[in-house]
Amino acid sequence: MPEEPSLNTTPPLISMIASTLGRDVEMRLLLDSLCKQQDDRFELIVVDQNPDDRLLPILADFEGRFPIRHIKSAEKGLDRGRNLGARHAAGEWLLFPDDDSWYPPEFLKTLRHLIATEPADIYSGRSLNKDGKEIMVSFVPQDTDISRQNIWHVLIEWVIVFRAETYRKAGGFDDELGAGSGTPWNSGEGQDLVLRCLSQGAKGLFRRALYGYHPEEQPNANPDAHIAKMYGYSRGKGFVMRRHRYSFLEFLPELLRPAAGFVVYTITRKPTLARRSLAMLRGRLYGWRNFKAR
Repeated sequence: MPEEPSLNTTPPLISMIASTLGRDVEMRLLLDSLCKQQDDRFELIVVDQNPDDRLLPILADFEGRFPIRHIKSAEKGLDRGRNLGARHAAGEWLLFPDDDSWYPPEFLKTLRHLIATEPADIYSGRSLNKDGKEIMVSFVPQDTDISRQNIWHVLIEWVIVFRAETYRKAGGFDDELGAGSGTPWNSGEGQDLVLRCLSQGAKGLFRRALYGYHPEEQPNANPDAHIAKMYGYSRGKGFVMRRHRYSFLEFLPELLRPAAGFVVYTITRKPTLARRSLAMLRGRLYGWRNFKAR
């Protein structure tokens, strides 16, 4: 009779918290990538916001391969799920995979090496598509410390690793930001949390050797939906920059770039890209103007 697979009983170094709604095939890709990790000191906490049991057969396929905790939640919102999962995490470090992201086999090994050799409270890395192209963020071209000045070019939420103590001291993600929040602020929760951590004395490092994969959005598939999404993301950016007291001079480039894009794309007769640039400009202004301190 074959032996049952044995799990590492050492407390996890890293707790990975995946908040998920409406995805199942994609979750299988994430789980499969975790099976291939070259480091086994981790756990996965799945915060399942689906009204049905679609994930049960998928999670059952991975039972015994690494520690998985399945938490059902009727409360919706990406960051509400992240915060809920973090309350159940046993690891010294927290990572928040998207439910359609996945990681290279050396990801956790690379992270563990960074923790051992370059002490910090936060580590961040890059987002790549399946072909290895950087997506979603214009990342800085070199390793650097995370700062207020570069924070929009060194972070993507599902490749940010927090010391658990640092995350909890800062209060976790603001669940009124991000996807499913029910507010106009559809992005910026990662920057908001890291800025709060930095203000409390935390040290953050961006390392290009740390990266994960994500499907690349295809804006031409549904241009109207893509433009609406960019408008929501841009509102979040303007809101977060105003919340953290960036000066208007610091904010101004965030307006000039899409304004220039609108002009160039209009002249070159690229109406969809012109509409996207205008949506980004309008969204950032809306977020900046409509921030109200709590």
